[in-house]
Amino acid sequence: MSEEPMLPGEWPEPVVTADMIIERNIKEALIQETYFHQSLSDRKPDETDEARKLRLVQANMHCFSFLLDAVIVDVLIEVQGYNRLWADTMAAAIDSRLEWGEHYPEMLWQWANERGLDPDQIIEKAKADFAERDTK
Repeated sequence: MSEEPMLPGEWPEPVVTADMIIERNIKEALIQETYFHQSLSDRKPDETDEARKLRLVQANMHCFSFLLDAVIVDVLIEVQGYNRLWADTMAAAIDSRLEWGEHYPEMLWQWANERGLDPDQIIEKAKADFAERDTK
């Protein structure tokens, strides 16, 4: 059985396994957790209010990244306990979907509608809550 020659610019899809994604995300979660704690404790004696706000925004970003990576690891390990092949399939899907940032605003709208949720109402409430928060 002969293989078809690859044309210039064509590459096979990379092999992605749950173990690969788990290892990658464990490392990243540990890094982000460290950055989160460092951001919280890295207060300078002469820190301005603006510098403090920026430091805390950065801490929040690190916290979110830590949680995302840790949840991915947790879920993939649980799926591996049921079915390693399915975990590999899900890992490849996660890896691919993390590249699709522009895909999700539209999909959230669709998913909300499919579940009988009103995305306009949710967004308007979030805007009102945000505006109210800024007045406190």
